[in-house]
Amino acid sequence: MQRNSGITGKTLVVPLVGHPIAQVKTPEPMNQWFGEHQMDVVVVPMDIRPEQIGGFFDVLRAMENSAGCTVTMPHKQAAFVAASEVSERARRAKSVNVIRRSPSGRLIGDMTDGIAMVAALQRRGIDVRGRNVLIVGAGGAGTAIAHAVAEEGAASLVVIERDQMRSKAIVGELGRYYPQMPVFDRAPPDWTIEIAVNASPVGMNPNDPLPYPVEELGDALIVADAVTSPPVTRWLTEAERRGLTIQRGEEMAFAQVPIQLQYLRLQAARPESQGRRRDERTGTVERGALG
Repeated sequence: MQRNSGITGKTLVVPLVGHPIAQVKTPEPMNQWFGEHQMDVVVVPMDIRPEQIGGFFDVLRAMENSAGCTVTMPHKQAAFVAASEVSERARRAKSVNVIRRSPSGRLIGDMTDGIAMVAALQRRGIDVRGRNVLIVGAGGAGTAIAHAVAEEGAASLVVIERDQMRSKAIVGELGRYYPQMPVFDRAPPDWTIEIAVNASPVGMNPNDPLPYPVEELGDALIVADAVTSPPVTRWLTEAERRGLTIQRGEEMAFAQVPIQLQYLRLQAARPESQGRRRDERTGTVERGALG
């Protein structure tokens, strides 16, 4: 693997912030890409506790040798609040996972978890258009994924969320934005799961329950997890044991790389996961226009 020759005072720094941070997968492929293209840029993972994250964003605003940052759990909602401007999809998810810093120090946020999941599925030959999709979790990632699959034309969507207020909010919101697509908070009788996604943190710990009963997945086309550590969760292991195709969390993480590099203006190529139909979703809106 090629690496940058060394970090100097001219190196552009892109922090990746989260807590914990040991499980993240994207710094290696991003830094490898910078090395291969002789770019003086480095991604640096930073483990920052939630009570300190506000101070980090203050530093980022002032940090003139930074292109911005990427954000993982549990800071996506805090990043949304800290951003001066956000994209429409970030506004809908109320979360941000990548921030571009402007020369004046403004923080411009986007949420790419949803389009990254769609891109990872497409790489496996799975088109969500016309499919019944089950998503477990309606946090920042789950909400972003729900909107992304709806944008792609899913036939129907079930969002499983234990928090009743959050569950009611996401089902109602999706119903308003996509009235042509049935949305449920539980699987209706005789509803066939074609794509199943765990977008919750369930599965990170060895004693976690399964996010959704494997025996109820039927003959799903694919079972995908957003959890990156462990590399193969118990849910995926059980699904594979039943003969189902699985998609590991790192596949979604790696799909983020070209999308986020382009957003940070560190890569000229257009990411393969963004179709022309979604161009209007990628613009930014002023914070004052969020309502």
